[in-house]
Amino acid sequence: MELCETSKDYELLTQKIYRAIIESEGVENIDVHHDVKIKGKSGVEHQIDVFWEYRYAEVRHKVLIECKYYSKPVSLIHARNMLGLLSDIPNSQGLIVTTQGFQSGVIDFCGHYEINLKRIRPPQGSDWEGYIQIVNVNGELYQNQYLDIKLVFDGKDHDTKAYFDKHGSQISFNPYDSSIEEGDVVSLIGKWLDSKIVVNLDELNTQKTEVIEPENAFIILPTKEKLKIKTVTVLWQLSRQELSISLDAMDFVHAVLEDFRSGDIEYTLNKEHNK
Repeated sequence: MELCETSKDYELLTQKIYRAIIESEGVENIDVHHDVKIKGKSGVEHQIDVFWEYRYAEVRHKVLIECKYYSKPVSLIHARNMLGLLSDIPNSQGLIVTTQGFQSGVIDFCGHYEINLKRIRPPQGSDWEGYIQIVNVNGELYQNQYLDIKLVFDGKDHDTKAYFDKHGSQISFNPYDSSIEEGDVVSLIGKWLDSKIVVNLDELNTQKTEVIEPENAFIILPTKEKLKIKTVTVLWQLSRQELSISLDAMDFVHAVLEDFRSGDIEYTLNKEHNK
């Protein structure tokens, strides 16, 4: 599975992950920028892939993040470049993020100069060792099927009578897609019928006719006008459907932020958050 199509996409993904981290940890964020130029004490402007600035425990932190969307381990030259940035931009911390990993010299060099090394990668099966990755659910779903619905309206209701006096007896609407208001509750007609009909599992797949006489229920027309219902006559049957559902945690995770030295997973970005 490819995380991104371009290096820029990878930088934006890194920005998104660190924004999500600060939201979840409740630090006071000053800003998270992508592709910014920061002037160092030398007077030279440096291009930074992702610049994260925040305040935590009354201390202001600057994090310079360099993103390397490579197909091979990051070489030592990039670690030296990061050290140069840290020397020229005071009170900053360095972080190099990549997809594959780092050459051994980079690991030693960055360990000495306290430059953090992270990997943002797709999820893999081993991430769920000791946890449940796949859940299989088998069962049965019982559901009422409404085969025919006939409505009779209350001609004694003032607004309902006025509607028919104006429009005649013909109403153009689909009762199956309509909503019913009863009291302060508005629900689709199918859900409303479910609350009125008593189900008996012994009558599975048996067609039945039910006449419902609500005290104070209204059908809501597409025009938002309301007509008071006198009776609802419904032909229905109870059906059963076999269910087999498999849920894989891999399908819900877009990216994993991993500490390269320890291998610890520090954050997972779910696919819903990535939209």
